[in-house]
This record gives sequence, C-alpha cells and structure tokens, in this order.
Amino acid sequence: MRPHCGIVVVSLIVVFGGNAVRGQDRQRPAEKGKKPVAAAKSDAGKKPVAAAKSDAGKKPVAAVKSDAGKKPAQTGNPAQDPDEKLIRASADAFTKLYNAHDSKGLAALFAPKAEMIDENDNVVKGREAIQSEFEEVFKSQPKASMQVDVESVRVLTPQLAIEEGTARSQASADDPEDVTTYVAIHAKIDGKWLLVCVRDWYAPSAELTPHDHLEQDLSWLLGEWIDESPDSTVHTACKWHDNGNFLMQEFHVVLRGEVLMSGTMRIGWNAVTKQFQSWVFDSHGGHSTGFWFRDGDRWIVKMQGATASGEAGSSTFAYLPVDNDTIAWTSYDRVVDGERQDDIDQVIVKRRPPPPPAE
Repeated sequence: MRPHCGIVVVSLIVVFGGNAVRGQDRQRPAEKGKKPVAAAKSDAGKKPVAAAKSDAGKKPVAAVKSDAGKKPAQTGNPAQDPDEKLIRASADAFTKLYNAHDSKGLAALFAPKAEMIDENDNVVKGREAIQSEFEEVFKSQPKASMQVDVESVRVLTPQLAIEEGTARSQASADDPEDVTTYVAIHAKIDGKWLLVCVRDWYAPSAELTPHDHLEQDLSWLLGEWIDESPDSTVHTACKWHDNGNFLMQEFHVVLRGEVLMSGTMRIGWNAVTKQFQSWVFDSHGGHSTGFWFRDGDRWIVKMQGATASGEAGSSTFAYLPVDNDTIAWTSYDRVVDGERQDDIDQVIVKRRPPPPPAE
C-alpha cells in the first residue's frame, strides 16, 4: 500500500479531528472476523429480544420495576391503598431478584401467558420463554444490574393496575447506563398480582442530560489509545471533563522521535440540532468543527476547519468500534484549499495496555 507523507497529513490534522495522522505511514485493513460493537459491543453483552435498545448493558424490558428512588404515586396513597402497596412490593421483589440473577424467581412474577415487548417491537411470550430470556442475559452479563424510578401505580379496577416509570440499567459497573421508559400492566390472578404485559420505549431525548447522551453513545472513546508505525506514534487520551458534560480528547503526534503536534478535541451534545458536536484545536493554531451522526454500527463525522496558515478544509470520518479495545476508522471526501486529497483507508487503533506491575 502506498504510504502517506507524514508532514502533509499532519498539517491537515485540524480538519480531521486529531486522527488523520494515524494513517500517515500505512493504511491497514480492519481485522477480518471481528464483530462490530457500536450497537451491541460484543456477543457477551447481547440482550434478550425484550431488552431495551441493542447496546450492551441493556436489560429485558421487564427489568423496569423497583421502588429505588421512587416518587409518590400520582393517584392514591400507597400507605392507604393495599393493592398499590402490594404492586410496589412486587416491584421491589423484581429488582432484588434481577440483581440476584434469579431467573426462575423473576419468571414467577409473570402470568403464564405474559408478554414482554421492547422498543423495537420484539416480543417474548409466555412464562417459560421469559425465564429463558433472563437466563440468557444473566449468562452473557454476569454483572448486570439495574435501578428504576417508579413514577406511578394506578389501580384501575380490583383486577387491573398500571405501573409507569424510568429504568437505568448496566451490563457492569464499568459500562454506560441505558435509559428507558416503560409501562407494566398487572392483573390479579387467583388473588395475586402478576405481570401480564411490559412495554419498553426509548427515553425521550428531553429527559436525557448531555452526560447521559455521551455515556449512552460515545463512552467507547474513553481511555488511552495508541497507533504506532516504524516512524511515528499517535497517542490519544479521552476522559470526562470535570463537569461530566463533555468528553475531552488530547492527542500527541511523534514523528521520527520528535513531537510534531499536539491538540485537544472537545465533544458535547448539541441540544438544538439533537446531535453530537466536536471542536478541535491544534498546537499550531488550527481548528475544526465536527458534526456526528450514527450510520448503523458506525459513527460518521463531518469536519470543517482551517489550518493555522488559513487553508480551509473539510473531510468525513467514519468510526467503527470493533471491540472494547479496538477502533477502526477511515477518512474520505478530504478537501484542503480547494484541492481533493487522497482517502485514508481503514486503520485499526488499539487501546493502550496497562503498565506492568511495579516490582
């Protein structure tokens, strides 16, 4: 493959978000056989069909009940309404069973012909199938947990009640939270309140904070990343800003042993355009702005900016999380000072391994 000229590519780094240098000395194809994880992270984090969304850390839609952080019911008083009190007790039991990974106990809270329906209209029918779904998620996510805000419980008749709330779930303590809203229908069967239908929806964007948006969709950028070639090294470190509402990325480019450039990229949620936006500033005085949107498993970033010498430029970046320690990216539609530049073929960037233990 034809190598890129390091100096030329580095001079355009402002247009490409601090990453274009990674393709300067070689262009490497993505590893074959790797499964993208932009939506699901890995098969190990695969959710049951009733799981809200497809991202890792998502729980079955039925995992939406708990009185953790509960608010007063919108109708009635739990202390005065025996049925509402029983339903909230059932919700509390559900959460404890879920966090204990007790699939059989969870299934017993459902009616024999109950249904779970996720945001994508996937349906699980019947108590046995529901138990199997829980068994699968606990097998693939041994550290799965959840917390829920039960916003209301309405007892409509002596045999019918509706519960509503918001659920926050994680595949493990290190994974981002997934946020959903839900409606759970309870029916009294043989004197006992049982779940007959649980329906999950994506949480409305207005209810998510800028931090929630970043954690839910772009937290895979966090950490230290290294791309090395015989002549150059690009070190990138991404962490939360102190206020938790931005991701801050710092990059350093070393070419033939010399620090050629450094810079920062700030990524945040634009509440007006309802998309992520980034700003890059390099040590030479250049700058660029990027607008992010999802395309299947990839994230596409449209960049526009200028070098310190006043050359205007634009490009398109495509990021593909391959696994927890691997990101693939490409750059195309690259134009600088009115001239079309070569595309950068797919390059693989690896997470920096932890330092060896001190002796």
